Amino acid sequence: MVVNRPVISVIIVSWNVRESVSRCLDSVFAAAYPRLEVIVVDNASTDGSVQMIKDKFKNVKLISNTENSGFPKAVNRGIFAAVGDYYLVLNPDTRIPRHFFDFVLEYARTNPDLGVLGPRFKNPDGSLQGSVFPEPSVSDTIREYWFGQQGLTAKFTPDSDSPVTVNAVSGGCMFIPKSTFTRIGTFTESVFMYYEDLDYCRRIRNSGLQVIFHPGISIIHKHGMSSGKSSQGKYRNFIESIIYPFRKLLKLPNRIQSFQRYQTESGVWYNGWLKHTLIAGIIWTSRKWPAIFHRKVQN
Repeated sequence: MVVNRPVISVIIVSWNVRESVSRCLDSVFAAAYPRLEVIVVDNASTDGSVQMIKDKFKNVKLISNTENSGFPKAVNRGIFAAVGDYYLVLNPDTRIPRHFFDFVLEYARTNPDLGVLGPRFKNPDGSLQGSVFPEPSVSDTIREYWFGQQGLTAKFTPDSDSPVTVNAVSGGCMFIPKSTFTRIGTFTESVFMYYEDLDYCRRIRNSGLQVIFHPGISIIHKHGMSSGKSSQGKYRNFIESIIYPFRKLLKLPNRIQSFQRYQTESGVWYNGWLKHTLIAGIIWTSRKWPAIFHRKVQN
């Protein structure tokens, strides 16, 4: 019976992606799940997204932010407003299949240790798109960012025909039981965008829950639309996110103002700076590992 089915809260964060979020919402409602709560958190769009949602999607709970406060904060605002038993964090540049909710619920109900489930990602042309993060490796990071061996730290698609435990799944589509949020809390808000999914999956694994990639469930993802059209802002957000682990460890300020002076359209300066920063960070932390480990044990 419908009344016995769990409530699923879909949370979509949008910023100036009116057409994409419209198509995404069309696919969500076409899935025809009977107990659905749909929340769109708009990060101060200026392209008419808010009015379009008000006019076209009357059943959507719309939260309009007065500024673009970033992806993690917006997701958390949606989570706090939601009432579901399960949550689907979904990028606006995605489209889900008709029976998506039935598939994810079937797995969740029979796997109580599930912390988060990520589906297979496909490009609009049907080709595969990586949606799983590899296990972090210092050597791979050095080889890719210093010696230019591309793809070592890139997202990939596991070669598996059945659900498999992985290191981390993409935040573009995360199906999360409410019990996960109860157990470990919401997303880390210290980064603006990028790698918040990697951080959250790490916390899930550390809590003893499972991060699952499900190849039997696929979505379409038009990669890059939801991160906005400004390359300068995109590179800034990327850099601030990539250095988040070092900043957290070293207790550095939340934002580095000097980034403003070095924004370039191509991001070439960032690329060179990133290589040297990663190496410096790795070398610095490696020298401090014994003291850091001792401090962590004491805490």
